[in-house]
Amino acid sequence: MRTYIFVRNKKYRPSTYYRIYQYIDESIEVNCKIIEYESNLFYEVKAKNRIINLIYLILFSFIPGYFRRIIALLKISTVNAPYKVFVQRECFPRTITPLGKLLLGRAIRRADKVYWDFDDNIFDAKEISKFEGKLLNKYADLVIVGNRFLESKVKENKNILVLNTTDKMMENIHLENINEERKRKFNDELILVWVGTKSNLIFLEQIIIELDKAAMKIPNKKVILRVISDRELGVKTKYLIVDNIKWSRSLAFSEMLKSHIGIMPLSENKLTLGKCAFKAVQAIGCGLPVIVSNVGMNKDVVTKGNGILINTKTEWVDAIVSLGSEVDIWEGYSIRSRELWLENFNSKKIQKYILNKLF
Repeated sequence: MRTYIFVRNKKYRPSTYYRIYQYIDESIEVNCKIIEYESNLFYEVKAKNRIINLIYLILFSFIPGYFRRIIALLKISTVNAPYKVFVQRECFPRTITPLGKLLLGRAIRRADKVYWDFDDNIFDAKEISKFEGKLLNKYADLVIVGNRFLESKVKENKNILVLNTTDKMMENIHLENINEERKRKFNDELILVWVGTKSNLIFLEQIIIELDKAAMKIPNKKVILRVISDRELGVKTKYLIVDNIKWSRSLAFSEMLKSHIGIMPLSENKLTLGKCAFKAVQAIGCGLPVIVSNVGMNKDVVTKGNGILINTKTEWVDAIVSLGSEVDIWEGYSIRSRELWLENFNSKKIQKYILNKLF
């Protein structure tokens, strides 16, 4: 039975890649049709001018993306054999036309099985129309969400699965070998790493003073903050060395393997409660001790004595000093981080479950 998988963009949309696409290889692709609405061109051709960005959005994303959806749904409407539908996040972001409602409703109601997956608060972010949200909640045979908060958003559905977002790149690392190099550098430098999109840089900016103070309190050692993002962190610091690195999937992975501590600051609101602590999950997968704000799912990534939960800004200073001063203490946290990833965020286990459902 063929599975039609609706996604935004396989390469540049993190949810698409990490929730479903990383698990699909050539042996699986023969049994599925991936329907991708957003072209790579919009992400690859970026302009600083907001008007030019808007033109690109309309010409290379919105208009062709809408027609790709309609054409795909028209083709599905002619299928006579049984089929499954997997919707990652939503089919029509924000708004949906009458024609879209007609075709999407028909495709969903005729499907043998419907799976709906999301790992962000797409409801309060207004990323999904009320029509599509109600349609998927009613007809989905299984709703797959990234955390317990998101589960509460679709509680009307009787079949909900909480499935962690993780990263297959962390499957085969050899922590002992990696930590030998990390320990060799530990006496001379402490490397903090933050990975995220430009929209989340605000959370890092809010604690930069505290990170600078922590760097001052660790004597005879360089404290470096590696910021891996699609935009640079433009701040001035006195003691902390800020190293901006343009994000790519492979580069983020390699830099985490060279770092000592992963950090994930957050403020609490409806949108951040929907986040699935993914960057912290990547960090523990690389055997990094983590220091994270005590918000939402961040708590689930610090359950094995592998990190520190932060409640107030001032706690960042003591947390970094405590993990960055003694190599033996640091190594214990590192080992426990990797153990937690293998127990709760193991990509092999998650991949096996998803593929057994879809194919």
